[in-house]
Amino acid sequence: MGSVTTSTLTDPLGPAGVSRIDRQEQGGVLWAALLNNTPTGVTFYRSTNGGASWSTAGSFTAPSTILDLSGLHITSGGELWIGYRTNENSEDRIYIRRCVGTATTFTAGNALIVAQPANGGVAASVHTGVDLTVVGDPATGTARVVVAVGTALGNGTAGVSIYAANQAANGTLTSYNAAVTGKRQWLYTTTTGRITPQMDIEHWGGGKGANVPHLWVAFGRGELRCVKLAWNGSTWSGPTTTVQIKAGLAAQDCMPARWDGKRFIMAVPNPDTTDTVLMAERDQANSKTTTRVTPSHPTGVVRNCTISYNSENGDFRIYAVGTSSAVLYFVDFNRTAGTWTSWSTVTATAITGTGGTNYGVRHESYGNARYDVLTAHSGSPNTIASTHQVLTYAPNTPAWVYGSTANSLPANGSPMNVGAALDLVWSFSDPDPADSQSAWALSRQIGAGALSYFRASDSTWQASEQKNSGATTSRTLASAWATHTDANYTYKVKVWDAGDLASLYSDGLVVVPSTPVNPTITAPATDGTTWTSDTVSITWTVTEQTAFRINLLSGSDVLYDSGWQGGTATTFTIPATVADGSGYTVRLWTRNLEGLQSAAVDRTVVVDYVEPPTPTVTPTAMQASGLIRVVVANPPITVYNTNPYFEANTSGWAVAGGTIARSTAHAHEGVASLLLTPSGAAATVEAYTTGFVAATAGQPYTFRPWLRCAVARSVRIAIVWWNGTSETGDSNVSEAVAANTWTQLEATGVAPPGTVGWRLGVSMSGSPPNTHLLYIDEARLMPGGTPDVLSNDVVRRHAGVTDSSTDVTIVRGLPVNATFDDWAARSGRAYEYRALARGANGTTGAGAWTA
Repeated sequence: MGSVTTSTLTDPLGPAGVSRIDRQEQGGVLWAALLNNTPTGVTFYRSTNGGASWSTAGSFTAPSTILDLSGLHITSGGELWIGYRTNENSEDRIYIRRCVGTATTFTAGNALIVAQPANGGVAASVHTGVDLTVVGDPATGTARVVVAVGTALGNGTAGVSIYAANQAANGTLTSYNAAVTGKRQWLYTTTTGRITPQMDIEHWGGGKGANVPHLWVAFGRGELRCVKLAWNGSTWSGPTTTVQIKAGLAAQDCMPARWDGKRFIMAVPNPDTTDTVLMAERDQANSKTTTRVTPSHPTGVVRNCTISYNSENGDFRIYAVGTSSAVLYFVDFNRTAGTWTSWSTVTATAITGTGGTNYGVRHESYGNARYDVLTAHSGSPNTIASTHQVLTYAPNTPAWVYGSTANSLPANGSPMNVGAALDLVWSFSDPDPADSQSAWALSRQIGAGALSYFRASDSTWQASEQKNSGATTSRTLASAWATHTDANYTYKVKVWDAGDLASLYSDGLVVVPSTPVNPTITAPATDGTTWTSDTVSITWTVTEQTAFRINLLSGSDVLYDSGWQGGTATTFTIPATVADGSGYTVRLWTRNLEGLQSAAVDRTVVVDYVEPPTPTVTPTAMQASGLIRVVVANPPITVYNTNPYFEANTSGWAVAGGTIARSTAHAHEGVASLLLTPSGAAATVEAYTTGFVAATAGQPYTFRPWLRCAVARSVRIAIVWWNGTSETGDSNVSEAVAANTWTQLEATGVAPPGTVGWRLGVSMSGSPPNTHLLYIDEARLMPGGTPDVLSNDVVRRHAGVTDSSTDVTIVRGLPVNATFDDWAARSGRAYEYRALARGANGTTGAGAWTA
């Protein structure tokens, strides 16, 4: 029991059935709202430790004495709402107020009058008891507030009236009775006196949120009635009639009622058997009433009662005070068994005040697995205490937690490496958030085999269930937990809570035993390979593959991630540009036939390429035609040797082991090429440049001819180095060429120290017959690595804009030295253009912006 506060009021909590205690989901704070001693105000108390201790949070003052105080309602967004009645200027005034509080702060908002009928100077002659509920949207801060007020007309009829208000996003409150259409007041002949209605929305069982917040109201004094107001999306609709649940009651100041997630439950002293409580529940369709009667109360005729429900299973608890004493008792109904428990005391100390009505219970047990009870007891001054009745639940069925460790399953049904440890991780939860795990059991089934159970003491599997003590919600199985050829393993877990209550076994966790299959990167062939393109390609071999994934890294930064790509492809070009002169790492993973990921395999490359010569553009506004003409100029590539195209003759070239001649039978460029014909007798036939041409030692050179042979065979090209007196070696390439297909070969080398000259050679070895006709064209020697330009892209931007926000590629694949008309340029706007040359080696040379 926790002490909340003291009070000098005779009836600080009454009437029974009104709940002035509620729980805030945010932080699990308990709140109580109580009349102060004047009583012209309300003080809010909070507990952050489940009711063990309470502190004053804040208060507000009303314009005059508060004669009726509603229950405390806390929304799903954490707002605290209260309603109250005063007697001012001969009016029964009904107020609502929204307060905002946390575990450490509190602010009382402004009050709004929702009703103020004239009472002829007699307080409560029109309105008495008050209740309210709120349907809000925490995301927007807007809400609809509904207020139910006991109503009497002075002509022997009494009942309930409904009022409503709106809350704007900024917290402003305005009256809005149009939120309830149809009928808003129901009156019947009844005994005179206080009527305190109770209401609730059709929530999920936690007392807060709802998908469709249909509204239920219970009211009466000498009879119990209820009414359901249907929600239509923006308003409630009041029906013309209500349902009489029970007549002939001894006069009751309040009709306790709650929605329990499935039905509207109500409780009243039973007029038929007066030492019992009559519980009535109305089904969701509002078509059927079921009644239940408690066992006889230990202290005789029941004077008053209230009700709360178990939000976990729908059971409910009745609280009641009898006649022979004012001690508060409770009794439970078990829905599964259909039975009642015996009456027990909440506290042995009597309830104070008129008729023993000074107590109240939170509507439900949601959130903390407790029935939270407020009671007032006589003293000097009177004391108000809280009691928190713990409910006992079995733990919830545990759930598997995926991917929480390096060795835990990423998803159910995943393959796992039998050569590594296996982490089995689960979650423990209980309807009582203060409960904890005390023990666990783990079962295993291999394929359709028999179940076995893990014994933690010696890490063995047994035929019978093994209960292992401990609060740890995981277990690591050592490597070799399976053989990769085994059938799938299915694991299930069961837990026990601190009270030794057991959960059900979890759903099966399916693990596929597997062994990783690692790939081998074949290209780039070795670490540190020089890469001569601005895009990197990778090729690999692997014995099993269902998917692959590739990263491109610069240091530890991932520049590109392909994600998992399904299929058996073993080559991939990374769609990312790499910078010249930089080093990169290509990282590869594959998945085997079970889908198990391999180890990461890396290959490093050093990028060293020559960009194509940068083009220039000349834009000209053609105003008469309404376009801008863009002329692209690609600078010529330096060619060191003479007569590389053989358009007129073969001058500058000689032959050994055969003959050469100018031929127009085939040409890659222009109309002619050089035809090399083997003699058929020589071991090697070669066409070569005559003499040696000056060269610079340490300078890179590239020989890149186009070749076409009458048969498929290997052809060798070479740059031969000369030191002034003799040949000192060469830089050569031998590659296969397809029959009757133009193929470009490339030999690149750096002139060795002492080099002063070079010559070029194209040869076939192996005693080629005279039918191996070889055509040679565009046999150029160029600065090392210089790529041919394949095409140009043209990009446009707004003049003066230096970022890329206005860049537009207006044409792609434009031929070398071409002209493009930009018809999309807008009149009156200044533009700049640039051209990007795309080299045959996969690189790009970007020209300057030109206006």
